[in-house]
Amino acid sequence: MSKISIMMPVYNEKISWVEQSIESILNQSYKDLELIIVLDNPQNDELRSVLEDFCSNHSKIKLLINDENLGIVESLNKAITYSDGEYIARMDSDDISFVDRLEKEINFLVNNNLDMVTSTVLEVDETGELIISRAESDIVGKNFEHQIKYRTLGAHPTWLGKKDLFLKLGGYRNISFAEDLDFILRAIEQKFTIGLMGTPSLKYRIRSNSITSLNQLDMFKTTIYLRRLFARRVLSTTDSHEIIKQLESIDDQDREKYQQISQFRKNIFYLVRTNKMLALVQLPKYIIYAMNNKYTRQLLIEDARRILKK
Repeated sequence: MSKISIMMPVYNEKISWVEQSIESILNQSYKDLELIIVLDNPQNDELRSVLEDFCSNHSKIKLLINDENLGIVESLNKAITYSDGEYIARMDSDDISFVDRLEKEINFLVNNNLDMVTSTVLEVDETGELIISRAESDIVGKNFEHQIKYRTLGAHPTWLGKKDLFLKLGGYRNISFAEDLDFILRAIEQKFTIGLMGTPSLKYRIRSNSITSLNQLDMFKTTIYLRRLFARRVLSTTDSHEIIKQLESIDDQDREKYQQISQFRKNIFYLVRTNKMLALVQLPKYIIYAMNNKYTRQLLIEDARRILKK
């Protein structure tokens, strides 16, 4: 059995969420593991105390405490340097892994001769109630490489990959947003193989005030630029500062407009799964709304591209 190092950055999540997340890793059916927790908010004394208690009571936990807030990229790269496992996995401190998550993922990786696997999730709200299942068919090899060009596959906190992959890529690049997509596309550029396990592996908590929800336009514009660079196979050689510069033209009004239309779009997506007729009624409103802003127009175009590619 090969050892898995699970990286979990912690910042300001609710203590009950963090406890559930940690317990879901400690209770895995796959036993040869270590959990590397990186506290990126050293001033949070209550959270620090809880994590220190976990660490003192469980030999499988390593607790790293940053001297100051470094952000998720530097925290993850720090965890990589402290990892002892042959494999590295990701976990967010507000999510809950299913008990057989790691066992299923490593079997999927080995059986499909992959360097890394990501998986789908069950989206839950802040109370833990199910919103929607993202389950779909497995996608591996060239099919994964094709589909990642135009849509998101899996979720970052579900990742499990060979440590050699993380080391050869030099870890994550600090590009402000979409560091996970940047990592995956660079990995494919460098001939690593990745696959999607279509069976959900964890409960993924949707938070209204998360960094992702507040910076959706920055995330969207970054992903578009990353995919353009990847299409030309020059992403790995493009400096991270050049990627960050793409966000300089965005203003707060654009961000607010994009966030509104993005939420409207998500609501329609949920309706497609539950009430197709109502979704069809709402769709023209979404199209009209989206045409009023250059960024939301681009979002509409990307949606059309995804539909046509299927």
